[in-house]
Amino acid sequence: MLFSYRNNIASSLILLSSVLTLPAMATEPTPSDEYRIGVMVKSLDNAIKHPSNASLATISEYGTDSRYYVMIRGWLVQELQGAESQLGAYRSDNLDKIQAEQKAKLLQKVDFLKLAIRRIDLE
Repeated sequence: MLFSYRNNIASSLILLSSVLTLPAMATEPTPSDEYRIGVMVKSLDNAIKHPSNASLATISEYGTDSRYYVMIRGWLVQELQGAESQLGAYRSDNLDKIQAEQKAKLLQKVDFLKLAIRRIDLE
């Protein structure tokens, strides 16, 4: 009788532990999830490097997803701070042609990043 009682307890503990591990096993990312996130990151990287209306749409599409909003907004803010820091090197108005072009590109990038941040904040 004592042996049977111990078997029931052991069986119950095994069953309980397997039931408790099911949610943990269900939340593991699948290779397709990892692939999808990789595609998203590459798309966002390309959108940030090449500002356009299509890039803004890409950033808005991914940035309004609540799962990724904080990550994408943080990424945009870091890019913005970097661009503004580089822009600070061109404070002088006596710039040669190459420096003026670089300053114009940086100004466009800053404007684009601010617009992208505003877009995902408002959605």
